[in-house]
Amino acid sequence: MNNITFKHIDHPHIKNIFLQALEGYPEIKEHQLELVQRSIPKTTMRAQPILNWKFFFKKRRAYRIEMSNHISLSEYIKIEELPEEVLLGWFAHELGHVQDYLHRSGWNMIAFAIGYVLFPTFQMGVERRADVFAIQAGFAQAILATKKYILEHSTLPDRYKKRIEKYYMSPDEVALMLAEEEDLKLDKLI
Repeated sequence: MNNITFKHIDHPHIKNIFLQALEGYPEIKEHQLELVQRSIPKTTMRAQPILNWKFFFKKRRAYRIEMSNHISLSEYIKIEELPEEVLLGWFAHELGHVQDYLHRSGWNMIAFAIGYVLFPTFQMGVERRADVFAIQAGFAQAILATKKYILEHSTLPDRYKKRIEKYYMSPDEVALMLAEEEDLKLDKLI
């Protein structure tokens, strides 16, 4: 794909899982995307529009997904060592953010960024919406695996787990959405 750039990513495993997640988001494929691996303080991954002259043109806007070299644990776990489904869920969540950004104007994106930084309830809504987009794109099982990995992994710091519990959908909420989706599929078959 000509519109995807990988920077500082040496493992084909990471590229392949990212491309697998991207398959669930056909509308995003029309945009320039960068996946960058580098050290990021306080977070594991983040998705943002690239600030350049295209920022104010929705159809031409480009996006960057940054991922840390490692998950901040008492003993580091390298991103490429994560279970495949966990990494897929993480990418699906970040692409859910990009999906959320696609139809926002440049000015709306600026207000969005301010709201995210200043208002915890706004941030909670943003993170939950990214999960919903990922679930709608077919990644419910991967999102569930990611949540369980984060919340049940014994060496993750409690402050990290508390942040996930506060701002993101719980595994129970994801499982409930998955069950509702399954019910809808059964209703369509009947």
